[in-house]
Amino acid sequence: MRPPRVVLGIAVVLLFTVAFVPIGSPAPPPEGVCGICGDDFEWAAEQNGVNTSVGESDLEIRVDADGNSEWRATATLNRTAAAQFEENRTALERAVTRTYSHSGIVGDEVENLSTTLEDRTLTVAFAVDDSTHQYPGGVIVFDEFTQSPPTTDVYVNADTFTITGPSGTTVTHAPPGGTIAENRATWTSESDQEYEGPELGREPTVAFAPDDGLVSKAATSGALEVHSFGLIESELREFAQLPTGLLGLAAAGLLLVGNRLPRSLARGRTTTRWVGVGTGLYVAFTGLTGVIAGDFWTVLATVGITLAPQTFLTAVTALLADFVGANTDRNVSRIAAVAVVAWTGALIVGAPLSAKLVFFAGPLIFLPFGVLSGAKHPARFLFPFVAALGPIVAGLALVPQIGIAIISSTMFAGIFLITALLGVPLFTIGHRFGRTATTETERTDTPAGTAS
Repeated sequence: MRPPRVVLGIAVVLLFTVAFVPIGSPAPPPEGVCGICGDDFEWAAEQNGVNTSVGESDLEIRVDADGNSEWRATATLNRTAAAQFEENRTALERAVTRTYSHSGIVGDEVENLSTTLEDRTLTVAFAVDDSTHQYPGGVIVFDEFTQSPPTTDVYVNADTFTITGPSGTTVTHAPPGGTIAENRATWTSESDQEYEGPELGREPTVAFAPDDGLVSKAATSGALEVHSFGLIESELREFAQLPTGLLGLAAAGLLLVGNRLPRSLARGRTTTRWVGVGTGLYVAFTGLTGVIAGDFWTVLATVGITLAPQTFLTAVTALLADFVGANTDRNVSRIAAVAVVAWTGALIVGAPLSAKLVFFAGPLIFLPFGVLSGAKHPARFLFPFVAALGPIVAGLALVPQIGIAIISSTMFAGIFLITALLGVPLFTIGHRFGRTATTETERTDTPAGTAS
């Protein structure tokens, strides 16, 4: 008997739909690279009684071999503001200091700040120590514009922005939109509107290497990967530690008790029925919470909406399993092993975009590992590690937005707790297939007339 076409159609539509559903939430407003070149300085000046508008502006950063950087920003002020600042240097100093102390780029890292005003040209110079990180291959990564974890996009709010690396180096990586000449990268803006300058992205790092050869480029790629992970390592550990351990322990436990799992769980209709009952109870509990506990129902609703696709796929997969013959092909364990390799490769290569696969289809990986366990395939012992990989990949998509993401660490752990529960019946179904295929293989391989 073939599975109903409407079920297959719904499953396909859902898979294509969820593939394009974004994960995350709105980010804070973008941050400009040059403090005195934009609205931040105009606001700070107004707080000190001077109505200021900034005209032409320029920012130049020079990075030395020790990783320190020298910043020089210039801005042309309107005549009235320049005259007022000439008469009241204290107001000018306060406006400049306030601009950089509130900056999301350099903040309190500014040292040796100096301010000069000649005619209408304001010049601010200062130093920032430890602006770079050193990596193997002589790679130097300038990351002063990048927050940890990265939560804000950065853009060029100066007419011209130039960053120059140490003598004898070459720019091997820079945000798009600029021009590169040896150890210098330059961006220009043709817009006078705020936030419309060249966008540098959320991780606007600039890398310098001894040359632009293949070895240096490869070393730069490796350095940038390590650097990006380092920005979120501590937050990712805090965010994903509990669900990672939870799924790893659940997978290990299933491997230990695979032969003692209730046979009723291997029946797709039974699993689908229980999934339906559980979904109904969850919806009812969410509604009851809205009446009793106020806004807490939104947390349960968000978790429920996030779990809806994988709950549906679990029920459909379990239901379709009933239409697969009990005498499965002896190659089922090989197919399961290929599925595990494909799943693992997709998570690693596609991260963090592959977080969608984890959120929407997380329990499905339990099925092939159930097959491998039932067939006593050596690859079954990878189950705890592959299962634990899911929360790590999913966390990569959420950690840079901690504090504004719609999914908190507690909700994140709750999602994977239910993922593990949904995976148990799929593991049991797979275990039945793997055990049956092994039995058939042994029966076929037994010589005629030999007692079994």
